[in-house]
Formats: sequence, C-alpha cells, structure tokens
Amino acid sequence: MFRRLSSNTAIRGRLGLSRNSLRALQTTPHHPLWTQKPPTSTTSTPWPSSAKLDRNKYRPFSTATTSKSIQDGYDGKNTLGIVRETYNKWERRVPLTPDQVRELVQSKYKVLIQPANHRIFTDAEYTAAGATVTEDLGEACLILGVKQVANENLLKDKSYMFFSHVIKGQPENMSLLQKLLDDNIRFFDYECITAGGASDGKRLVAFGQFAGIAGMIDTFQAIGQQLLQSGYSTPFLNSPSSYMYRDLVAAKFGVSSMGRDISNGGLPTALEPLVFAFTGAGNVAKGAREIFELLPHKYVKVEDLEELKKTPGPHNFVYGVVIEEKDMVRLKGDDSGADIEKAHYRKSPNAYEPVFHEKVGPHVNVLVNGMYWDQRYPRLLTKEQIKQLYADGNDSLLALADISCDIGGSVEFLEKSTSVEKPYFHYDPINDEVSDEINREGITIMGVDILPSELPREASKYFGDALLPLLPGLLDEKSTVGAELVSSCITAHGELTEKFKYIDQLKRAVLKEQRAVNAKARMAAVDEQDGTIIQLDGHLFDSGLINNVLDLVEDRACEVDIIKMEVRGEDGKSHAVLSVTGDQKDSVIAEIEDLVPKLPRAEATCAVYEKGTPAVVTDLNQKQVLVLGAGRVANSFAEYVGRRDDRKVIVCGNVEAEVKSVAGEAKFGEGICFDVTSDTERLESLVKTSDVVVSLLPAPFHPMVGNMCIDHGVNMVTASYVSPAVADLEQRCLDAGITILNEVGLDPGMDHMSAMRIMDDVKARGGTIKHFSSVCGGLPAPEAANNPLMYKFSWSPMGVLTASGNSATYLKGGKVVEVEGSELLNNADDLFGFPTMNLECLPNRDSLIYRELYDIPDADTVFRGTIRFKGFSQLMYGLKRLGLLEGSPCGSDDWKGVIDNLLEKAGAKNVEEFVRDNCGGGVDAESVKGCLEWLDMNGSDLKVSHPSNIVESFCTLLENRLLFTGSERDMVLMHHDIRATFPDGTLENHSSSLQVYGQVNEMSAMCKTVGYTAAIGAELILNGDIKEKGILTPMTPSIYEKSLELLEEEGLVFDESCTVIKK
Repeated sequence: MFRRLSSNTAIRGRLGLSRNSLRALQTTPHHPLWTQKPPTSTTSTPWPSSAKLDRNKYRPFSTATTSKSIQDGYDGKNTLGIVRETYNKWERRVPLTPDQVRELVQSKYKVLIQPANHRIFTDAEYTAAGATVTEDLGEACLILGVKQVANENLLKDKSYMFFSHVIKGQPENMSLLQKLLDDNIRFFDYECITAGGASDGKRLVAFGQFAGIAGMIDTFQAIGQQLLQSGYSTPFLNSPSSYMYRDLVAAKFGVSSMGRDISNGGLPTALEPLVFAFTGAGNVAKGAREIFELLPHKYVKVEDLEELKKTPGPHNFVYGVVIEEKDMVRLKGDDSGADIEKAHYRKSPNAYEPVFHEKVGPHVNVLVNGMYWDQRYPRLLTKEQIKQLYADGNDSLLALADISCDIGGSVEFLEKSTSVEKPYFHYDPINDEVSDEINREGITIMGVDILPSELPREASKYFGDALLPLLPGLLDEKSTVGAELVSSCITAHGELTEKFKYIDQLKRAVLKEQRAVNAKARMAAVDEQDGTIIQLDGHLFDSGLINNVLDLVEDRACEVDIIKMEVRGEDGKSHAVLSVTGDQKDSVIAEIEDLVPKLPRAEATCAVYEKGTPAVVTDLNQKQVLVLGAGRVANSFAEYVGRRDDRKVIVCGNVEAEVKSVAGEAKFGEGICFDVTSDTERLESLVKTSDVVVSLLPAPFHPMVGNMCIDHGVNMVTASYVSPAVADLEQRCLDAGITILNEVGLDPGMDHMSAMRIMDDVKARGGTIKHFSSVCGGLPAPEAANNPLMYKFSWSPMGVLTASGNSATYLKGGKVVEVEGSELLNNADDLFGFPTMNLECLPNRDSLIYRELYDIPDADTVFRGTIRFKGFSQLMYGLKRLGLLEGSPCGSDDWKGVIDNLLEKAGAKNVEEFVRDNCGGGVDAESVKGCLEWLDMNGSDLKVSHPSNIVESFCTLLENRLLFTGSERDMVLMHHDIRATFPDGTLENHSSSLQVYGQVNEMSAMCKTVGYTAAIGAELILNGDIKEKGILTPMTPSIYEKSLELLEEEGLVFDESCTVIKK
C-alpha cells in the first residue's frame, strides 16, 4: 500500500513547529495532519477544506512555560466569537476567513460571528462554513477582532484578542485599557505574539507587506490625474485604487494590463522618462516594489538620472531607483560623494547634511517613501527644499506616495493623512498651500494610513493562517495557553500581567502630561527637559527592569517623563528615553545605574545625558565580526549579521569599492582595504580584537587564518570544505577552546543539513539508509540561459572551470564507480528531480567519504553531483579537449591565433574535424564551433588577457561574456533522493528539493544561500548556541536544526515529501 506523507518543512512553517515538536507529532501515526498536504512555502494555497483540527492532539505551540495566573477562571467553552469591526468604515478585514472558520467547525468548535454588511466576506459565506451569525456573543469564551473593540461593546469576564495599541501607553487608548481591567477581561494583543514568547522573537501574527502593495497601486491613479492636469493622457489614469479590485490577483492583473499598454503604446512622446524613487528596505518598500515591477521597468542608479532625463520619448518603460543613505545625506563638508559609514551616521546624525534635494529631487517624478525617520536625522525633503527646486524650474516631482504616513516627518510637506475614499491632496510648494483639488502646478500626495484594509481578502487570509494554530489552546474546556500567548496577555483577573505592569506607570506619566504631541516630536524636545535624561536599551519588559526603574522613581518621590518608548524594536530589544525630575533625582539615577548590571537577563545598557545632549537609541554592547574577503557572497553575510545593532561588522579585502559595498550592508559596518593574504601583522591585529572571524578567502588561506584564531582564542567560520590542513588544527582548537565551523554555505552546507535532518529522523525510528543521492547547482534562471553554454557566473569562474577537471568516485548499486578528471565532463547523466527543466548532473568529487561522514554504512548507492542545463557538459568537454582548460602559454596574443595553434597541434584543419577525431560521438561539432564564434574566439582579433596561461585567459573571457545583465536573475537548485528500509519491511522514499531564484538588480540566489548560511553559523557561535569545540561541520542536530529554522525564516525552504511502501 502507498501513503503520501505531508512535507515536514511545510507543516512546521504552517504551524510554527520546531523540529522536535514535529517529531512529537510523528509518534501519533494517524494524526489527521499527515493525511493532508499543506503548502510547502509561503504561498496563499489553502489547506483542503476537509482538513480537521484534533482538539486532543493539535498542540502546535509549547506549553512548557504556561502561567497558571492567566489560565485560572478562563477555561474554554469550545466556542469562538468574532466581532463586527466598527473602528472605521473601511475596516473590512477579518481575523478568520470562512475557510478558516470551517476548519474550526469541523474540529467540533462552535463559531459565533456578529452580522456585518461591510466585511469582505459575507454573512452567508460564514453560515455556509458552519458559523452562527448572531449579535449575541455571550456564549463565546474567546472573542476576536482586528482593530480595537469599542468600550461599550466589551463583554465582561471574557477573553479577547485584537490590536489594542496600548503597550506604549498611548493616551487615546488608556480608557480602553481601563475598561479591560474593570471588566475582568483576559486580553491578548496580536502585536505581542512572538515565536516562543521571546521579547526578541519574530512576530507570528501580522499583515505583512500589504501596505506597500496597496499604496503603490493607489499611487498610479495619482500619477494619472497629475499628468492629465499637465495635458497628458496616460494608462495610469485608468488604474483604480486597490479597494476597487476584488482581490490581489485581480489587482496585479490590472497593473500588468496597464503595463502592457505602456509597453505596446509607450507614454506620450513629449513626456520625460518617468522615474520612481523608493526609500526604505523593509516590508513596506518590498511590497511597493513588487507592484512596480509588474510594469515594464528598468532600475537605474542615482548617478545616471541626469543623463536619463535627457532621453527623448516615447518611453515604453518606467524607471526605478532605490535610494540609499549616501543618496540622502553626506558628512558635512564632504563633497567627494563617498559612501557614508552607517554606524557613524546613526551615532552622530548631526554631523551630516541632506543631499537628496540635490542628487535625486531634481530628477524623479514619483517618490515612494517607506523609510523610518525620527527627529534626530535630516529630513529627506523639506518644504524649503522643494520650494527652491520649483523656483529653479526643477518641477519633476509629480507625486508623493508616503506609505510610512509620518505626518510632518521625513517628507515635511505630508501635512495630513488621507482616507481610502479621498486618498489624495495637492501641495503647492511655491505658496506652501494644501488643496483637495489636484492642480497643474504642484505635487499630488497619497497618505492613506490604513492601507492594508484596501486588500482585505488577501490580508485576512494571510493573517488568519498565522492565527489559526493558536486558537485551540484557548477554546478547549481545559485551557492550555502556550508561551506565545502567555507573552501577549496584557490583562487578566482585573490586573495587568507581570510583563506589562510597566504600562500603569506609563499611563500615569502619559496622562499627566496630556500627551497630544507626537512621540517623535518629543524626542526632539530633549534639550527642553528640566530633568536628567536616562536611556535604557535591552530586554526591558520581560526582565522586569522597566518596572524596577519606575518603582525606584516613584519610591523616591521623583517624577518621570517618557520622551521615547520603543517596544521590541528592529534589533529585537526595547528602548526607553526618560527624563527624571525631583529633589532626589541624582540618587535615583545612581541606583538605576547600579541596578542594570544586577539583572543580566535584561542584557541592558544604561546611559545618562546632561541637559542639551540628544539621546540616541543605540546598543553599545557590540560584538565584532571580522569578515575576510569582499567577493560575490559577502554582501548577504554582512546584511544578515549587520541587521542587529549589537554587531559591528569589519570587512577586509583588497578592492576598495567592494569592501565599502559589503560594509555598507551592515548597520554598523566598517571597511578596511588591504591585502589580507600578505599583510599578516595588520590581519592579526584585527583577529585578536574580534569575537568571530569569517574567512571568505580562497580555501588555501584558511589554515593561516585558523592558526591566528587559535593563537588569540577567537572562533572562526568558513563556507569551504574541511581541507587536510584545516583538519590538522583539531587538537590545537580543542586546546585553545575555540570552534572552527566549516562547510556552512550552499554546497557544502545546506546540502549536509537538509540531508542529515531526514537521515537522522529515519535512524531515530529504526530505519536503515540504503540509497543516498544529492545534487546541487547554481545556474541562470531559465529565461537567462541565453548563450551556447546555458550558463552564467554567480560565483568564482575559475572555481567552475577547476571543478570540471576534478576526479570523481561514487557508489552505485553496490559497485564503486571511478571517473578520471579528464573525462568528468563526458560522464553527465540526465536529472529528473525538477521535471519542468531539461537538466543533467555530473559526479562531484569523492562521494564515498560520505558513507562514513553521514554514518550510512549500509547504503549501496552514495552519489553527490553538480547540476547543469542539459548540453553544457558535452559542449564544455569539447572545449576542454581542444585545450582551453590547460595552464600552458597561449602562444599568441589574440584568440584566433590561440585556436589556430591548438588545432594545428591536434593535426586538425578546422573545429569540425577536431571534434570528430577527438571528442567522441556525444559532442556536436556545430555547437562547439558556434560557441567559439559567439565568444569571438574564432576568426577575430580579440586579445587574450593572460598570454602566459590559456585557462586564465579563457576564464577572464567567460567572466566578461557570461555575466548577468541588470534584468536577469540566477537560480539555485538542490535535490536529495534518500531511500530507507525498516525492520518490518516498510520502505520509505524521501525527496527533498530546494529552488531559489535571485532578485533582479539585488541579491543573487547564490549570494543568498551561501552568505546567509555562513552568517547563521556565525550567529549561532556568537549567541552561544554552538557549544562544541574543535573543527566542526553542520552535520549534527545541534547545528543543523537551528540553522535550517533560521534559513526558513529567510524564505529558504526545502520541499520535502515521503512515499511509504508497506510490505
């Protein structure tokens, strides 16, 4: 009999399960989840409607850290209520869709929902799903909403869950908080639901990047109306607002259709190239660019804008430019145009002056603003700057889409927010006037502050998918609340829960001041405070530190003014800036400074500022990461590690532009340009002050770096195979008590981890691995495989050519197969792991060693291979046989002479004759000839780059010709085929596939998979997750489980399946 098992990875992604949690589910062989195949990635594909939730076994989150205080008296009654949204007439989102309600109903839960005509889903749809439509939610034990429930509609002694906006002591919502307390309501806030309940954990329930998506769609109409005022009719005028589409699919179709009109008919001839500028790097910006890229588009650099604007029409493209810090500000007095140091900019923003109005403002037509900003930093564009641009005749800026909706913020002339039904207002820069009517002179501005509600169908589906697994623990008759919900419970039994007791202090301080002033504006008012300014950064809330600090202030009869309170910021920590006043303030400050180190769990820092000193939110406890090499994969490494404020990333290399580029990816990055391989004294001075060293240098240099790390007790990470020279460092590593973690890239790296996860699971269940096959390759995406070799370089070109000459050994059907390096390219086999592509694979080095490394001694097939598009190997074999991969002198200064010499040496008159006599029947002579002609090697006077070495010259030529263009992307493929037997005769055939595409003009798939994997290895060492010492590889659960979990968070997810054959 056959039974199809669901993807382990997909189930964990759906439910938020750890690997160990999944293994726990596997002990229940007839668990209903195993009979359905949920999505294998973050797509919108729903579970089948017949899927059911098992109330007794469906426990997706850990309950190891439950709190009795919030459970007592709140046992579930198997009944869920959903309120009618009353916050805003445009709030059509729902916490659960009808399909998600059906899953609950089929699992024997009762669902009550208040009637509403304005929801995106009708009452009839909910009725069909099994819900009861009723005004009375009194029977429900848990009641869900999206936005705040009106005070008068709250029911006493119930559990509620919605977005409350109370955790920062927001004054407008303090009456709601008081009502929750007065009515004995157990309240959970979606905003505080994080993975594992950790304060720095990833948010589990949120609305994703729908603000950026909706905002970009809405902006097209604004552009159309503004251009119409100037006398131009364009396809933009026919683009409706997001809410006018039935769903996101229809919206994207509409945008794509508009794009086809632009592509086919062009924009008006007299119209200059239409340029969109994007700020920000978060989900908002990503969503906006996702929609923009549905139009025919080209991305350009800031330095190309001036010339671009001179290009005559008609234009069949729109143009995009991504704005970086160097395009917004510069160091005061520095006219060099050099990249700015992000770390210095964040610490000393007053040392910088704005340049956006000079470099970018005169040349862009649409500004899409999704950046974070506060008063410490120069504005992106001020009223005075835009007025001067218009006065000078630079009136290119037609429209502003301020998706961040920061009124009076980074773009000063965003003077108000707008509504869904009236999304635009007009700004006249010359007269500094605002109007509701769009006029010819000026800028049309979109500033809608509830953009996700314009795409309520997809936003609700996305939201409910994340929420659904949390609900059974709150609905069951014996409520069992997991750690994720414990950490989000703000009120219970008429009191604030321990984690949120600080809100009471905030509430009193906030209400005392009657805060009608924006918190960011108050940040600018630090200089006006009479008290002493104290800044706290760390895990302030769950550690209890903020409670203790506020208690100290109160006990000493002092007063506190909250200048800034950021709960769980981008770095995973919280930040508070307080002003303390009172007769005993000096002693209070001293006690606080003494208290902070006594609470190590808070991982906090404390800084005290004199009056007049701006308080800057930073984390001073930085760990130093030294990156050696600034090549093709270093950017992703620096970006990942450099996201955190407590990481300083120092990048070293010998090409200054590359070093600066990589260092610029980190929040606190520094580039140092020198020859790492020769200036060992300078290198050693950096190694000894680092917390971890990451060598992205060529493998022969790893032993030198490793010895330095051992000498100074510094851990090290590489993405390379463990060479004999590195392996010899094992005892020295153990004696020094350090870790050298190797093979944390794509291949090797992700291949080890994903395969071992499957095989260790099989072994743990008593199985024996009989067949192991693993293949991997970095390729151009199919649409970019547009050259004779069907290949382009996303990593070292010389590495590709060298690998094609490696000998290979593998085990097949119990027999050892040996392939000489000279014949490797002539031994490619068809690959069927990705049926939509025409692929082949080549044996990769010595596969036999993995029988021991993977502990699979009973396997009769052990094969590791390299993936290429079919035809690559035979064509490259012909070029190799010709002599182009030899290290001998060229014998000529041009390629025609080189080819003629090689043919003469072989006794052949032409390429066709050479192939016929030297390459066997598998190589097509016309293909070889055509490839040489495409490369301009045969019959041209193209010069060789390295006359003393043919292969180096050939490598340079390929590198120049086989480049990705600005509109192309690469692709990474990996596939495992693992077969196992069990004592009862059962057979399991496991399949695991990874397919990753690069991002056009951004991060390549190869860069992402190698760099992120190495970065995660470094983070595991820095965080103390890897405790083993010596020479390590990621083949043990202590390394690969957490690594794969973190890779999945970056979208690198394996599609795993298993076919079980019962005897």
